[in-house]
Amino acid sequence: MATLELKQIRKTYPKADQETLKGIDISIDSGEFLILVGPSGCGKSTLMNTIAGLENISSGEIVIDGRDVAAVEPKDRDIAMVFQSYALYPNMTVRGNIAFGLKIRKMPDDQIDAEVNRVAEMLQIDHLLDRKPSQLSGGQRQRVAMGRALARRPKLYLFDEPLSNLDAKLRVEMRHQIKRLHQKLNTTIVYVTHDQIEAMTLADRIAVMKDGILQQLGTPQEIYSKPNNMFVAGFMGSPSMNFIETMVDLDANEKPVIKVTGSNNQEHHIKLPDTMRSQDGKRIVIGLRPEHISETPSEDQSASTQLDMKLEVLEPTGPDTIAMIKVNDQEVACRLSPEYEVSVGDTASLHFDLSKAVFFDAQTEQRMEIH
Repeated sequence: MATLELKQIRKTYPKADQETLKGIDISIDSGEFLILVGPSGCGKSTLMNTIAGLENISSGEIVIDGRDVAAVEPKDRDIAMVFQSYALYPNMTVRGNIAFGLKIRKMPDDQIDAEVNRVAEMLQIDHLLDRKPSQLSGGQRQRVAMGRALARRPKLYLFDEPLSNLDAKLRVEMRHQIKRLHQKLNTTIVYVTHDQIEAMTLADRIAVMKDGILQQLGTPQEIYSKPNNMFVAGFMGSPSMNFIETMVDLDANEKPVIKVTGSNNQEHHIKLPDTMRSQDGKRIVIGLRPEHISETPSEDQSASTQLDMKLEVLEPTGPDTIAMIKVNDQEVACRLSPEYEVSVGDTASLHFDLSKAVFFDAQTEQRMEIH
């Protein structure tokens, strides 16, 4: 286990005149599972490669257990990496692949055998030790790749989208496997993925990146419930957060409300928390997760508004039904119970739970702190 500090990491490609990493600051505790997420081209894999030493940084510090390793060769950083492509030696057996790094380090044969057996048993691949990679399924190959990393017992593990080549069922199984391994070994892990479910279920903390800039670093619950800005809010969650742009008004009782128009062109008033009174006349964006618009009354009745809305689309998923409605000519997703019997075109009585809403400044797209 090891601590990892990334201090003002910058990476520029002079030929392309492009700065890929723009001053990344992240501190990772010993035994922590950190996941880097973001859209393609945001810099998350580049950041991973700089930690591993596969790419040099332009400036900054990469500190492992108090030692700056930015100028240290990859082989001397005591890091193990698991790649998306498995990167197994096709001419070696599973046993040979797992043992390879240990042999390079000139470990005694009996210790190598013991370590290979330990790792194979942990990953439930001990019956595959004499097979070649070509005789394995994708999930089995990924376990071998993980076994090779685990056998080294390094200070730090890096996973670069290790499950993206697997089908949906295998991804779920391997996700559980990685979660169990981390709980058992308490290793320090940095993990890159584009899969939000992987990020939410595996991470102790999530780092959300965009255009080489760290947008937010926090626990899965913080990222989901209190996103720093509209990008983070829209990136995490499936379906993603609904955004309703509107203006704050005061009603006859000086209570803050917003006016919205449904699919039937009927105007509705949705009451806001009293703390929004100071925003009178300001354009804001209200962020509401689909589960906060449903047929079920919210616990906080004072922050809930019930509206009759026409259902435009219904998407049954099994545990729930995603319904699409129109609010201010925008499609808005709601999450309904599968037992709620409705059809497309029906008018449903839906509860908007504003106690769970996130408010954003319409110009800056940053979350507003409402007190």
